[in-house]
Amino acid sequence: MIKDLQLGNAMEQPCLVRLQKIGTSSNGKAYAKGVLEDNSGSVPFICFEAGPISRLRSLTAPSPCQISGKVDINKYSNQMGLQVIVHEVASVSPDMDLSVLLPSGNIDLDQLTLELKTWMRRIQHPGLEKLVHTILSGDTLTRFLRNPAGTRLHHAYVGGLLHHTVSMTKLAAAMGSTIGDVDMDLIIAGALLHDVGKIREISGEIGFPYTTEGRLMGHISIGAMAVDRAARKIPEISPELRQKLLHILLSHHGDQEKGSPVPCATKEAFIVHYADEVDSVMNQFHQKERPDSWEFDKMLQRYLYKA
Repeated sequence: MIKDLQLGNAMEQPCLVRLQKIGTSSNGKAYAKGVLEDNSGSVPFICFEAGPISRLRSLTAPSPCQISGKVDINKYSNQMGLQVIVHEVASVSPDMDLSVLLPSGNIDLDQLTLELKTWMRRIQHPGLEKLVHTILSGDTLTRFLRNPAGTRLHHAYVGGLLHHTVSMTKLAAAMGSTIGDVDMDLIIAGALLHDVGKIREISGEIGFPYTTEGRLMGHISIGAMAVDRAARKIPEISPELRQKLLHILLSHHGDQEKGSPVPCATKEAFIVHYADEVDSVMNQFHQKERPDSWEFDKMLQRYLYKA
């Protein structure tokens, strides 16, 4: 497994290959580089051999491959971590269980599902309670429980969307109770639904690729449109309440510079935004593989220390 690799190890295992670049070095030699993944973690790779480079060049998306190579120091990175020098790239066995290549967050999906449903039942407003149960049901719920919340950064593993949603709903509710004079039902509903568009933005298939719809529209727009359609069919949800809920979804990244169509303008929107941000940042520590070490975090663009 990738998490067990050590300097000098020979590597021979199936991996999900994410090709990042094929280029030519200063001495005129071709190379390919990218990332290898399995459900235990990821590691950068580089390849200088013509045969494997030709095979890698044919990959049009993250793909499962049988990789042979050797673990070395990544001399091409400021972090000087480990990388794999790839010597061979082959096809995986056709009967291989590809789920072993999907990142795992070491989370209890059954427990998180129970917690999600508990939070859904805590909504007192009949219209919002009906809306949340209407949206998080059927195929949408099935995908919601399995999808990642991201492809590379925070909660990028099976069940990551569920994990993130439950965790940040807890944070948002705690913040709302502490601050006071807020609409707790609106906060909980907004937290539970803020990323629902990600089930159509990101595929749960191998490699977690973006969908065409996701690339064209983004999860904020997709989610807001779905919630708007459903809310309009529920008489108990007034136009004003619907607008306040949609504002939470549309502003949950905080500012337009961070991808939100509108900036936060209500107490409830600020609370959901900050809960979302804090949980995303804390997840970087959850994903760190080794305690008592410094690791460079690409999302935050800084070194993080996990004691």
